[in-house]
Amino acid sequence: MANDINIDLAAIPLAIIRAASDKWIGVDQWNGKTNAILKLSALVKQGYITLDQIRAVSPAPIGSVAPTESLDAVMRPVIQVADNANATALEALAKARGIESALHSVFGDFNKTLADLRTAVETDLGILEENTTREIAAIASKPLVDEAKVSQAVTDAVACAFKPFEAAVVAAGAQAAVGSMVSVTTTGQDWSSNVFGVQVTNLAGAELKVDLFNDPSAPAVDDCFVWSAPILRHLLLSQNTGENLWFGGEKGTGKSETVRQFAAKTGRGYTRINFNKYTTAEDFIGAVGLENGATVFKMGDFLRAFTTPASLILLDEITNADPAVLAVLNGFLETNSAVNYGGQVWRRAPNVLVFAADNTLTNGDESGRYAGTRTMNSALADRFARLVAFKHMDLATEVEAVVRHTGCKPALADHVLRAVHACRAKVESGDIVDAPSIRSVMAFVRSVAVLGVDEAWAASIGHRQPSESATAIASIKAAYIDPAFISNNI
Repeated sequence: MANDINIDLAAIPLAIIRAASDKWIGVDQWNGKTNAILKLSALVKQGYITLDQIRAVSPAPIGSVAPTESLDAVMRPVIQVADNANATALEALAKARGIESALHSVFGDFNKTLADLRTAVETDLGILEENTTREIAAIASKPLVDEAKVSQAVTDAVACAFKPFEAAVVAAGAQAAVGSMVSVTTTGQDWSSNVFGVQVTNLAGAELKVDLFNDPSAPAVDDCFVWSAPILRHLLLSQNTGENLWFGGEKGTGKSETVRQFAAKTGRGYTRINFNKYTTAEDFIGAVGLENGATVFKMGDFLRAFTTPASLILLDEITNADPAVLAVLNGFLETNSAVNYGGQVWRRAPNVLVFAADNTLTNGDESGRYAGTRTMNSALADRFARLVAFKHMDLATEVEAVVRHTGCKPALADHVLRAVHACRAKVESGDIVDAPSIRSVMAFVRSVAVLGVDEAWAASIGHRQPSESATAIASIKAAYIDPAFISNNI
């Protein structure tokens, strides 16, 4: 679907794409039609705008160029190459306009004849049939020059002229520095209470501010997500220090979603890497491969996000991987890291944050409920400044979360959650292996009106339990779940 959107956008005239970029991406963000298409495509996929809205934008003058920013003298040779690329592009555009002007001159008489013919037909024969009028209007309005092809020709010329600039940046190892100047930028700061609806303060009682960015690939905001001030305090501290965080705790406590929603609320890019026992370093860092017959290093998802300004990287279920495989991360996770890998030096882009989310706190699983997890290498664990223990929310907060996500009555959410809290108590005593998660509660609430209490409970909660927990779970259901109460509160 993304390719279809890109193709539709490529067919839109350059002037309209430029105007749309100024309107929805920012006047100072123009970096060529191809770059604008990628950003507009992301906005369309996220539902912020539609293709019809883009096509309806009044076109901007072709050839408008954003003001050149001053750079350090060390970069001037590189800038000169970029200026050459710009000059080549303008020359190509001028030639394209000359072709268009010539074609308009050649076909000017044809357009006039067509207009005269239409006037004569309307005068002699009256109002034409609707279909005929539509066909003539389409012919008269059809552009003499395919602006999409002209735009593509200009784009190709720019890309060709830009290659020396790209090579110079790569040779200097300055991908992150250049990227931070031309791509994602900060849009300012705001108070935590305005961004998250929760006031987060330091020990002195001063409210903390949140850095905001403009990455169009940021995930969608979930307005139903419930924020925790203690967790946000850790996030905002790392925002200021750049330190890595390890989130550990039971399933369903919101570890992964906290990182994703923090990216959504702050306008950051988000990359989630899932680990298993078969994961290799090539899977997430990258590997050498062939491209157009040449041997090149191809970045993995981790490096791609690592060199993109303001990205959030989530290393999810990281203890499922072999600790020896994860050792490659040690250098990247250091502050101000500069790691030689794949024949290049990689540096962390500005404002990139790295998180790990796991059911353990680096020391392995002592409960026996999370098979496959492993104790982490001490060197890797030491790269995470703080280990944050996620716990289940209190009853009132969980009721609020279930109501927000399912739209059910608070009384129904409270009724089911009291049964789940009883299951958690039985986990502590050893009578139940694993208590139902809040996801299971939401699944039960959504299905009970269709399936009935018994079937919804079995499908959402009961069947997930091992046989040794079945008796205890059944006893809690009988004691806490009242089918009549649930029926009256659906």
